[in-house]
Amino acid sequence: MSLDKDDFWDIAALLPKRKAPTVKNTAYGEVTPPEITAPPIENGKPTENTAPVVDPEALRLHPERWEAEEDVFAYTPSDNPFITRVRVVSRGSHMRLFHGFKSEGIAWLALRGVPAPYVPYFSFLPQYYQLNAAQKSYYLYFRDEANKGNYMEAGQSYVLLYAFEIINLPEYIPPKIGVLRLARLWAAYREKFPMLDKGMVGWLADYALVHGVGCPHDILSPFLDDILKRAPLKEFYLGVDATSDATVTDALIALTSAYKHQNSRYAQGEHKDLLLTHVREAAALVLRRVFLEGGKARYTTVTKRYDCYTNALWAGVKRLGLEVTYYSLTGTDDLKILMSAAVRYAENKIRAHLAVKSRLSVSCLPDDVKALIDGYFATALPEVARNGRSTDTPKPEYEALYEPLSQGVSLTAAEDIERRSWENTWRLIPEAEREEIFEATRKAAPAPTALPVAPPPPPEEAVTLSRAEADFLSFLLDGDESGARAYAKEHALSYLALGERINEVFSDELGDVVLELVGDALTPISDYEEEMREMLSRSRTM
Repeated sequence: MSLDKDDFWDIAALLPKRKAPTVKNTAYGEVTPPEITAPPIENGKPTENTAPVVDPEALRLHPERWEAEEDVFAYTPSDNPFITRVRVVSRGSHMRLFHGFKSEGIAWLALRGVPAPYVPYFSFLPQYYQLNAAQKSYYLYFRDEANKGNYMEAGQSYVLLYAFEIINLPEYIPPKIGVLRLARLWAAYREKFPMLDKGMVGWLADYALVHGVGCPHDILSPFLDDILKRAPLKEFYLGVDATSDATVTDALIALTSAYKHQNSRYAQGEHKDLLLTHVREAAALVLRRVFLEGGKARYTTVTKRYDCYTNALWAGVKRLGLEVTYYSLTGTDDLKILMSAAVRYAENKIRAHLAVKSRLSVSCLPDDVKALIDGYFATALPEVARNGRSTDTPKPEYEALYEPLSQGVSLTAAEDIERRSWENTWRLIPEAEREEIFEATRKAAPAPTALPVAPPPPPEEAVTLSRAEADFLSFLLDGDESGARAYAKEHALSYLALGERINEVFSDELGDVVLELVGDALTPISDYEEEMREMLSRSRTM
């Protein structure tokens, strides 16, 4: 024992040394708490501002890694043109928190419900053992009715318990039936429980892909837009011959085309249905060509790997994962360029049908796609001629009698017409008056002269822009879009109407538009810059 007086205060030195305890943790194995060293003593007092010395690694838990993954099976979906391969894998895990749920669920499937009063039930993670007798009776009644398609009053926990039952018992509830039950359950209760969208959008897709069953589009179509806002794998919900469903086709166009034809001036008012319907049908043909007729070979695929049933109750012995290879509708630039051009080209065909002169600029559209769209519109919506009649509408037979003869000018033919005219006149005049009229006509008739020569046609008036249009176009050609807006506002003119008028003038002159609406800004098409500057020069000198 030290004779130093300060040793009297060293209480820790008098305590027996103990081995740090070892804590058994079922999730992470054995974890030894960090050893904390007491601060040194100076002058009988602990030193100030001295933190305990802790090994940083001792503060970290090191869970065991999952065992190596094993292939369950792999396949190519036959009903989804966007997904090329699905690989299902399993991975062992030392944690199995809900191992009793599956065995309980099998026993509960044998039970049948009878009408019972509604009893509230709440659980963050619903399970069978949590239900009391009254809740159990109501759940069985609710489940039997839901299986028949009758969705009664139910709390969110009852709904989730029913969904977890379907997900965890595929051996007893066939997946082709299970996916329909999940979809109908989701559709029935999503408005009452908005949080249901967050979980079901992933769980239903995982369930269908794991078991190789298709997406029930007819059930999900009414709220497809909401699904696509949340879905991590949008392509799953846009599968099975998607182009046969108007809602799905509209969603595909929205995802693949940078040009929003719904915002076109011709999509407003009386022509809205005409434009939306025929753009949809034409775009559907292009999508079929790309994804169903071998055209997708030029596009690259994306592979995504993720765990199944995130945030759902999973009672399996092993965790499941998915590796999905697919054509990304939102991340493939070449597809976006193609579909943007196809939609613009289709709108041009509708403008032609409406006899609208202005056209959208279209580039990078292959000839075979143009021919495909032309073939559709030739049948569905023939182009209108200048006289307002479709170019494909046959003319009535009587109109042929009023068409001008295409034989040219003939003096002999003119003299023959005059001769026959006099013969008819002679027959109509009474015999007693013929000689008198004939003599008078002969004396009054002037000497024959050559037929008059028609004056030459006046020279065609040169096409020009008005002063306001020329000034406006000059701003745009100089890259001063804000100046063009200010000019239109200063002169109380419409920015878009000026651009439309300029496009109409050049459509008559060149057969194409020269200004393109990008977003809400008019942009000159560089291919026609020389013609625009020539028009400006001509307009300012007239």
